[in-house]
Amino acid sequence: MSSEKTTHGHDPENIAAMLRMGTEADEAGEMSSSEVKEELLGRMLRATLPPTRQQVHELSVLVGQFRDRLPLRGRALGEALLDEETELDKLVEIKEHGKELSRDRAEAERDTALTVYYGAIASAIVFHGQRITSYSYAALADAFGQLVEKRWMAPKLARLFSKARKACEKLSK
Repeated sequence: MSSEKTTHGHDPENIAAMLRMGTEADEAGEMSSSEVKEELLGRMLRATLPPTRQQVHELSVLVGQFRDRLPLRGRALGEALLDEETELDKLVEIKEHGKELSRDRAEAERDTALTVYYGAIASAIVFHGQRITSYSYAALADAFGQLVEKRWMAPKLARLFSKARKACEKLSK
């Protein structure tokens, strides 16, 4: 039998991780072996069969045909923010997406969503010389400066914020 048939589409590493969780929980007195098996069975019963190789191939061909119609042509947000060729209207879409994601979120989610929001603004300033927000250049320079200092900031994005801060400082004078 193949591993696909015996694991119901779960790869061996995933199953091993689930079993480790169950063993660790049992040792801590949280879940019994039966409870772990019940949880695993429930997950397996809720899972679907993985697509066949032929189906995966057909889907990839289909996605390739529509790639240019996808938002950002299928590129990741980070890639689009750092690409000088990203169109201004797409940066506006990314800005609005970040703004929407930041609403009613926990602090970490809000901060990272706002980073995407400000990333789109920074990209528009650096690569297009356009401000896509009503915030003043002085306020933006301050915000970009704060983002550059975050320990968790992606280095390439920090460089974009640094460039945008310098541009805003020049424009606010």
